[in-house]
Amino acid sequence: MKAVKRLKDLLAMVKAETTPRVAVAAGQDPETISAIVRAVREDVVKAMLVGDEKAILRVAEERDVDPSVFEIVHVGDETTAAVEAVRLVHEGKADMLMKGLVKTATYMKAILDKEHGLLPKGGLLSHVALMEIPAYPKLLVVSDAAIIPEPDLDQKIQILKYAIEVAHAIGIATPKAALVSATETISFKVQSSVDAAVITAMTQRKQIKGAVVDGPLALDVSLSREHCMIKGLESPINGEADILLFPNIETANTFYKCATLLAQGTAASVVVGTNAPVVLTSRADDDDSKFYSIVLAARMAAKRFFESSS
Repeated sequence: MKAVKRLKDLLAMVKAETTPRVAVAAGQDPETISAIVRAVREDVVKAMLVGDEKAILRVAEERDVDPSVFEIVHVGDETTAAVEAVRLVHEGKADMLMKGLVKTATYMKAILDKEHGLLPKGGLLSHVALMEIPAYPKLLVVSDAAIIPEPDLDQKIQILKYAIEVAHAIGIATPKAALVSATETISFKVQSSVDAAVITAMTQRKQIKGAVVDGPLALDVSLSREHCMIKGLESPINGEADILLFPNIETANTFYKCATLLAQGTAASVVVGTNAPVVLTSRADDDDSKFYSIVLAARMAAKRFFESSS
């Protein structure tokens, strides 16, 4: 499989595969409906909108959308809609989940339900963003910008494994993962540098597989070969990172928002660690981000389908 370098290439990859089914919790959200209709028309997904049928039809009329392009599962309130959408995925009637006009806390509660939810026992939820930034020559996998505030060492290892899985899904056979800290030196006063050194050593001992991993690394030497040369740094990443693992939510979220707001970047985001891909977009995300988040989730769903069938 050839690695995709831009989000449009990911779209082409997904359109050539089986078409997964997405269940949208509280699907009467206008922006979500627009993204879903675009995804259906591009043959990315088949869609089930779980929510208030009258409200969905009203939004469809306002947006000049033919409601026959998706299935409507009528549910009166947002809490029940979230539970029903998760149930459809849990029971295999849908392959992926998306948030509509429902509070994030309500959405997450349904996902985390011990009996009918999507998180395996002992599992860890994480957020992975696939970012296209015009100034960088390839896609970047970024974690965790939205869910885990202050990951400990064990959680960082799992977050890294999720990021590697996403990189593999877009065709990067051996991604380069940079463990970001404030500097390239190890300092016991900077916990992220110590954690990065431990994870790097674990990779060298084959305890973490599927990627070239190095850290601690400052952000500049993770992304710039020139800065590596200037600093005289020898690293297998060599300024060509495919994955950026950040030490906490503040740094990852700040990078994410700087990349999208100041560098004209576009991000596709999924929640991982669940039994099926989950789309969790922000109200502030633009139309392309919402659409490509669906595309990325569809790719992850297709990957799981092929793996389970082989």
